[in-house]
Amino acid sequence: MSAPARIALVVDDDRITRMVHCSHLKALGFQTQEAEDGKDAVQLLEEGNKFQLILMDCEMTSMHGPEATRRIREMGIETPILGVSSISDETLRANFVGSGLTDLFTKPLARDMLMPYARVG
Repeated sequence: MSAPARIALVVDDDRITRMVHCSHLKALGFQTQEAEDGKDAVQLLEEGNKFQLILMDCEMTSMHGPEATRRIREMGIETPILGVSSISDETLRANFVGSGLTDLFTKPLARDMLMPYARVG
């Protein structure tokens, strides 16, 4: 019997960034789904979609990452949410982490940064 599919949600308003992040995740054995902003990500989860990992950009055109992360956590969802951002402002970074992130990475995201989250389970 094969292992259940591991699906990751990639949330970023930049199409190229989504492609790169999906490529990293697929190389680690994940199937991927994409959302262009936090609003779309929250809606996917409200609709009952299940993910084993979420990559969340910080600054997006509609509903930034911190707000989307807060809403996801308010739904009781405990899926690891990895923030991915190019912001350097420490206050903004602290706000993002405080919204309920599991971890925060600085862009560009390298595949080895995701290794601890690639385990089966």
